[in-house]
Amino acid sequence: MYRLIAFDLDGTLLDDNKHIPEENLRALQYAAEKGIEIVPATGRLYCGIPEELAALPFIRYYILINGAKVYDAKEDRIISSADLTPELAISLIRHGRELGCYYDCYLNDMGYMEREMYDTLEEINNNPAYVRFMRSVRTPVEDVIQFISEQNTSVQKVQYFFKDMAERERQFQILPKLFPGIKAASSVSSNIEINSADAGKGPALIALCRALGFSEAESIAFGDGMNDMDMLSSAGTGVAMANSDPKILSMADRFTSSNNEAGVAKAIYELI
Repeated sequence: MYRLIAFDLDGTLLDDNKHIPEENLRALQYAAEKGIEIVPATGRLYCGIPEELAALPFIRYYILINGAKVYDAKEDRIISSADLTPELAISLIRHGRELGCYYDCYLNDMGYMEREMYDTLEEINNNPAYVRFMRSVRTPVEDVIQFISEQNTSVQKVQYFFKDMAERERQFQILPKLFPGIKAASSVSSNIEINSADAGKGPALIALCRALGFSEAESIAFGDGMNDMDMLSSAGTGVAMANSDPKILSMADRFTSSNNEAGVAKAIYELI
């Protein structure tokens, strides 16, 4: 018997226009009525959760920022966290500057990006819905390094955005060697998301299941991107979307239709 369903948002629960298909919402309601915990598991901040999802009365727990934060919204309580030190985050931003890519950071549950990059986001993504979303959860600052130094607190995530995909692939290989305390993943085709090595949707799923008193083997996880890989492998049943990265497709337990075809709903009805 399954007791928890965790699902990525972008490319999984949401369609390409960043909407939640009605079939997915009905399926989540169906599962919740059977007593199953419904848990968004995303690289997003809590403030970036779609309003229609956050408004659902049966959703209490969230895996956020690629597992850097597991949050109990009902009690406004952090169940677990795994952040980057300010020093490591600043080193990562300096590396991003040397590469000439766009970069930002998540800190204190908000995103921060240098104003020049914030104003020209269309240069790194041609999806208007995605660009609108990015701006909605980021505050422009003049200098991200100076901002992190002034805040003097841990950083939840650093992100790079590339125009040169060959360089992006090269950085995937070398970043963990240059910065041993990090974990590099991705949720969209142009980015690299950098978290603490202790973070991850998989470890977060395990921590949440154990906090709730049951095994991760009693969970289902849905995903499409590289930042979902450890969650799908940690869950009792890992389900890959048809639009998934090939590496996800090669390791998932099951497959479902694409995010534009309400694949999450189809699999829930098959499994529950």
